Amino acid sequence: MNRRLTLAIRILVIGVIAAALWWFVREMNFAALGRALSSAKVWPLVLAAGLNFVCLWGKAVCWRIMLAPRHKISVARLFRYTIAAFAASAIAPARAGEVLRVWTLKRRDNVPAADTAAVAVAEKLLDGISMLILVAPVPFLLHGLPSWVSGSIAGCAAVAIALFVALFIAVGRAGETAHDTATPRPWMRRFLAGMHVLRSPKRLLGSLVLLILVWSADLGEVMAVLYAVDIHVPVAAGLLILFTLNLTIAIPSTPAQVGALELGALAALKLLHVGDEPALAFALLYHALQIVPLVIAGLLLELRLVLGRDGEASAPSPEVSEPAAAPPPPLPPDAARPHASHTRP
Repeated sequence: MNRRLTLAIRILVIGVIAAALWWFVREMNFAALGRALSSAKVWPLVLAAGLNFVCLWGKAVCWRIMLAPRHKISVARLFRYTIAAFAASAIAPARAGEVLRVWTLKRRDNVPAADTAAVAVAEKLLDGISMLILVAPVPFLLHGLPSWVSGSIAGCAAVAIALFVALFIAVGRAGETAHDTATPRPWMRRFLAGMHVLRSPKRLLGSLVLLILVWSADLGEVMAVLYAVDIHVPVAAGLLILFTLNLTIAIPSTPAQVGALELGALAALKLLHVGDEPALAFALLYHALQIVPLVIAGLLLELRLVLGRDGEASAPSPEVSEPAAAPPPPLPPDAARPHASHTRP
C-alpha cells in the first residue's frame, strides 16, 4: 500500500477515535473519575497483572507448537521475545513489535523470515477464531443488546472462516511442492508453507484449545479490574467488553492503541448501563496493566532489543545454543526487511 495512503488512513482512524472519545467524555465528571481511580482495590489489579503474563506465556507456548517441528525453540526463549514484542509495540506505533519478532528469530535463531511471518499470521487468525468461539454466546446471554453486537460477531466469524478456508487451500497447494528442493521456491510459497499448522489436525486443535485458555485468562483479567473499581457484572458482560475493545484495536492507530482500547471498553460498558466515570476508570486501569508491567519486564529482559539496538552488538547472544559458525543467510530480495530502529501485537 502506498505510504501516503497508509498515513492518510491512520490519521482518519485516529480522528474517528478522538471524536468518539470526546462524545463519551464530554459530560464526564472528572472529580468522580479521580475518586473511582483512587479507591480502586489493589489486590485485583495485582492479580490482573499476573494474568497478563499468563496470557503471554500461553502465546509463547502456541508459537512453540506452530514453529515445530521445523524449528525447535524453547518456550522460555519465545516468552522473552513475546514480552519484548509487546513492550516494543507499546513504545512504537503500528505494532512494530511484530516486525521485531520476525527480525529477532531470524538473527538469533536462524528462523527464516517467511516462516516467522507465516506463524504470526496463523497465530492471529487462530487467535481471532478462538476469541469468537468464546464470545459467540454473548447475544444469547445478555438480553437487550443492539443488533449490531450480534451482527459484528457474526461478521467477524464469517471473515475468519473465509480466511481459514482460503489459507487451508493455499497451504495445501504450497505443500504439494515442498518436496521439490531442486529449485528454490518463491518467498510467498515458502510463507504459505510456513503455515503448516493449519493442515495438522493435532497441532491445530492444540493451538485453538491453548488460545481459548489464553482468552479465558484475559477474561479473568477483565473481571478482576471490573471488581477493583466496583463494577459488578456477569461473566458474559466481561466477554462483551473483551470483544468490543479488541474490535476497536484491530486496526493499528496510536502507539499502544491509546484511545482505541478505551473507546471499545466505554462502548461495551455503555451498553451495560455502567456509569461513565467507573467505566473510564476500568478502561484506564485495564490499559495501564496491559502496558506498564510489560514495558518494565521487556526493558529488564531485553533492553537493547526493545529499544531497537540489538543489531549493534558484535557478539552473538549467549543464549543461542547452536555455534555461530556463519552468519544467517540473507533474506530473499522480495521479503520485507524490518528497520533496525523499529520495535510492537
